[in-house]
Amino acid sequence: MRSISGPMSAKLVLGLMGATLTLLASCSCAAQKSSESSSEPHEMLVTQAGFIAINTPRGWLRSEGQGLAFFLPDGVERKKAEVWIYINCAPVGPHEEDKDMDSYIQSDISGFKQHFKNATVRKEEALFLPEVKQQAVVYTFESGEEDNAFEQVIYIQDAGRVLIFDMTAKNSDALTRTIQIFHEFAKSYRGSIQMGSPDEKP
Repeated sequence: MRSISGPMSAKLVLGLMGATLTLLASCSCAAQKSSESSSEPHEMLVTQAGFIAINTPRGWLRSEGQGLAFFLPDGVERKKAEVWIYINCAPVGPHEEDKDMDSYIQSDISGFKQHFKNATVRKEEALFLPEVKQQAVVYTFESGEEDNAFEQVIYIQDAGRVLIFDMTAKNSDALTRTIQIFHEFAKSYRGSIQMGSPDEKP
């Protein structure tokens, strides 16, 4: 999948610090909203692209890796992992290469098939995200190669961008045993806080 990453700029760090009060207020609102369905504390991930309200997969830990946030099963080293999960995002809109989420997904599929000559792509049943009352689009990608052979990707429409939740597995067994964890992870998504504003000047 295409990715957006890079070093965190000083401007973004200041923006993240400046958003702390908004974050605290948003956390409070999210906790109130979610308290009806769960007594467990909720998480707010800090990323290069702002804050993402989502819970680390149960039995997993955030680690160094690709994307905005990368996760591995607890106790598993990256080089030995059979499966991993990461979050990414891509801009969409009238001034972007992809005008909306659908066009981004189609370009994602085209790029995957160009990269892997034996690739297959299958659309799955949409996944309902209860915290944000939104349907997410789900696709399964198979490369036809031995390593990194399977991916399931959950696409979520966000303001001016697409959030991409990606689970990559080296074999079908790893994919199958992680599907439910991956889906529960996505279902815990409660929204995001992006840095900057339309009125901000460079």
